[in-house]
Amino acid sequence: MQVATSEFEPELMKPDEQQLEQARKQLDELRQNLRTVRHAINNNVAVIMAMAELSQRNPAQCARLSQLCLEKAPQIAAAIGGFSEMFDGTLALHDEMQRQLATPPL
Repeated sequence: MQVATSEFEPELMKPDEQQLEQARKQLDELRQNLRTVRHAINNNVAVIMAMAELSQRNPAQCARLSQLCLEKAPQIAAAIGGFSEMFDGTLALHDEMQRQLATPPL
C-alpha cells in the first residue's frame, strides 16, 4: 500500500515539498488578503464618492462631509500598507527558498 503525503502529514514530506507547501499556503493567504484589501478600498472609495455627491447637493453639509471623506484616506492607506508588508514578506520567503534550492547540499 502506497502512503500519500498530504498537508496533514508534513513530517512525511521532503524538505523541498515542505517549502513548496508553505509557499502555496502563503500564496493562498496573500490572495485572500488581496481580496479583503480590494473590498475595503472599493467600499471606502464608494463612501467618498457618495459624500462628494451629497456635498454638491447640500453645500451646508460640505464641511462635515469633507471631514468624513478625509477620515477614509488613512483607512485606505492602512489597508494598502498592510497588504504591502504581507506581499513583501512573501516575496522575501520566495527569494530565500530560491536561494536554498539553488545552493547544493554539502
